[in-house]
Amino acid sequence: MRKLIAEILNSEVKTEKVSIFDPVAMSGSLLLTLKEKFQSKVELYGEEFSSDIFRLSKMNMLVHGIDTQTIHDNFVRGDFLKDEELDANSKFDIIPMIPPFSRHWDANPELMNDPCFSEVGVLPPKSKADYVYVLRGLQHLSEDGTMAVMLPTGALFRSATEGEIRKYLLEKQNIHAVISLPQGARNYMAIYTVLLIFKQKKSDKILFIDASRDGVKNATRLKQNFLTEEGFTKILHTYRNREEVDRYSRLVSLDEIRENDYNLNIPRYIDTFSEKKIDVEATMSSLSAKQKVIEKSKKEMIELLNKFDTPEARQAIKAVSISE
Repeated sequence: MRKLIAEILNSEVKTEKVSIFDPVAMSGSLLLTLKEKFQSKVELYGEEFSSDIFRLSKMNMLVHGIDTQTIHDNFVRGDFLKDEELDANSKFDIIPMIPPFSRHWDANPELMNDPCFSEVGVLPPKSKADYVYVLRGLQHLSEDGTMAVMLPTGALFRSATEGEIRKYLLEKQNIHAVISLPQGARNYMAIYTVLLIFKQKKSDKILFIDASRDGVKNATRLKQNFLTEEGFTKILHTYRNREEVDRYSRLVSLDEIRENDYNLNIPRYIDTFSEKKIDVEATMSSLSAKQKVIEKSKKEMIELLNKFDTPEARQAIKAVSISE
């Protein structure tokens, strides 16, 4: 999925120099993938909560040629949910993010004084921090920036406060695209996931792409699916051209999403039911041939039973005759 995120975000870059910030940097692999794919000159920034993984991230950066001064200045250890390490005015052109799914968080009511949540009017539920990452990320996204966040599919339709947050994001027209991915697209997790693309600039319509059926099993990790090469290429082509493809992608107006009570579940907008065409003539011919075989078998059975003049044989002949 790192390659897909990198290619999608790379298609949004229009400047010679771009700043990229991963708030959940882990080992730094996603940042390094973006650095490799981008044609522009990049400045990498990252944040990681775990001290052990943070040390691994810095080593990974060094191995891949990132100078020590950049690592020292641009990579911090901290919890992005609290957003304590970054200056409030820090803005980035590109924000890629694969946060931990449905993480528990503080959700202290006093956080309603935080600008991140005060305008929204609600806090994400304590048991699911998915939209905390989204809202924090948008705070640090530049005016022309793009953010890609991988989330569990439930984030598209869960109600209560998450429904209110979706309404806020949609009315601000921050959501640019919704891309469903194959089951198990995230390592070790046999669930369906979605890639949400956000922009600070308003999008007239939201592009929905259903790539959930374009996966192939990982032979060594049965819970994981790879996105097929054809599926990968199709997503990029459809996203970059904002194309509508029957049973695969649609551009949906905000009015239609309002009618669906801000529910973003993809089957509401894309008819994914595949109707199999039936060849009536061939089917009737096949049924006729099978009927002839059945009739022949019954005739042969009756002829065989007639050779046995027993009560059981006569009863069997009677049963076969009734079934005709």
